[in-house]
Amino acid sequence: MKLTLVGLPLGNINDISLRAIEKLKQALVVICEDTRVFHRLWQKLMNLGYLPSAFDGKLIVLNDFNEKYMADKIAEEIKDYEEVILVSDAGMPIFSDPGFRLVRRMIEVGQEIDVIPGPTAATTSLALSGLSSDRVLFLGFLPKKQGKRSQVFEYIKNLSLETTVIFYEAPARIEKTLREMLEALGERDASLVRELTKEHQEVIRGNLQEILTIVKNKKIKGELVLLLRAGGKVVNP
Repeated sequence: MKLTLVGLPLGNINDISLRAIEKLKQALVVICEDTRVFHRLWQKLMNLGYLPSAFDGKLIVLNDFNEKYMADKIAEEIKDYEEVILVSDAGMPIFSDPGFRLVRRMIEVGQEIDVIPGPTAATTSLALSGLSSDRVLFLGFLPKKQGKRSQVFEYIKNLSLETTVIFYEAPARIEKTLREMLEALGERDASLVRELTKEHQEVIRGNLQEILTIVKNKKIKGELVLLLRAGGKVVNP
């Protein structure tokens, strides 16, 4: 049995790879976050002529809400299939998306893991940001509890080598996050990237205060990636 992680487009459907299309065509069992999102993606690919017909295989839901207790169950359920594919709603599975526990369980029981690479919001944003890619720290979404958030900020503050730190954030929380970072870390070079590969893609570059000012005066929508420069020399210490 083989579990294959398949990378999907972030937003622009034409970013899908030929290998991903071929794997979807062959798929009998797909593990996805949301069946509705998966069917919409499939329909778009059909409309563009990438897929010949509707998906008639088995769908298994694995998401942030059920992965903790479903990973072992799914691993048992799929063990007799020749191959099963794992996808996220967008981008690569595992990167701040479900799948890690399942992959770990499959490795523990000796099953094969394969991957068909696709884009990630973290690396795509880094390419747009203008910040260094020599050393990168990806932290996904910040914890919601204030104590744990403070621990993350303290960790970043203590980095000695210049490092680009990457976060995912929701529009409803971005202003609060920028304020907290400014208070905890001082002024830093940063970039805020939203709606990657979509029609309204935008990159806001500057320092934390400049980006905060823009965010306060503009209704920010869509998926957000926040990148900041840590370690080394701080801007305007």
